[in-house]
Amino acid sequence: MEHFNWGIAVALDLFLAGLGAGALFLAIAADIFGGKQYQKITRTGALIAPWPVILGVLLLVIDLGHPLRFWEFLFRKGPGVLMFHPTSVMSIGVWLLTIFVLLSLLYLVLTLFGRVVAWGAKLRQAVGVIALPFALLVMVYTGVLLSATPNPLWNTVFLPAVFSTSAISTGIAGVVFVLVGIHICKQGIKLDPFIPKLEKINSRVIGLQLFIIILFLLARIGSARMRMIIGSGFGLLWWVGIIGLGLVIPLLFGLKEEDKSPQVSLIVSALVLLGGFSLRYVILIGGQIW
Repeated sequence: MEHFNWGIAVALDLFLAGLGAGALFLAIAADIFGGKQYQKITRTGALIAPWPVILGVLLLVIDLGHPLRFWEFLFRKGPGVLMFHPTSVMSIGVWLLTIFVLLSLLYLVLTLFGRVVAWGAKLRQAVGVIALPFALLVMVYTGVLLSATPNPLWNTVFLPAVFSTSAISTGIAGVVFVLVGIHICKQGIKLDPFIPKLEKINSRVIGLQLFIIILFLLARIGSARMRMIIGSGFGLLWWVGIIGLGLVIPLLFGLKEEDKSPQVSLIVSALVLLGGFSLRYVILIGGQIW
């Protein structure tokens, strides 16, 4: 039977990669479809995007025990310089993350300094169009890395879908958290009107995520590991922490039409982020329980 030894470093990498990709996805979407009125979203998403992914990769490199081995996924000795195995999920993932980091850093530079030239905005959007599919692929990859294994809990098409929707949700929550945090620090009276819009969009993403999670549960309900996750093992964290606090409360909060307190928005966005990490941690560790 298969055996894995993936711990909190891998769980953090899966979460951080999804968060960064989700933030860049939101930034590019706001840039292309929102225009100047959503510049704060674009700027904030661009500022967030590369750093969680870089941190996640660094955690994995440290977790390898021999950090220099990381370069073996990219370069090799002998004829040919680049190392790439199209049949290896790990090899594909390393290259996806590398290209994503480079594109997100370029997009960030163009977001911050592109205004100094007349064609800066168009160049930023062009880079965004190129980076967008890589953001989507990184989101999917965080689930494919697990689902490509023979593990009876992870080996399902629903897992990449769960992690992808969670990545979009945490990306939106990350942007909201930063914007609301800045608003509170500046002691602003009223939130920018697009923040409630982001929370409403996120509630719909969370609704879709909950639906896919139900399908994931039904597909793997016969697994002893799934019963451990939703029962005696991680049951309290799963139902209260992830489903209740991390998904249901933010979903209902986003649907509220009345004015919202900045402090509450900050707490709810933090719940989404904590729930997103806990989701990956429970599924990753739960899949390794014997």
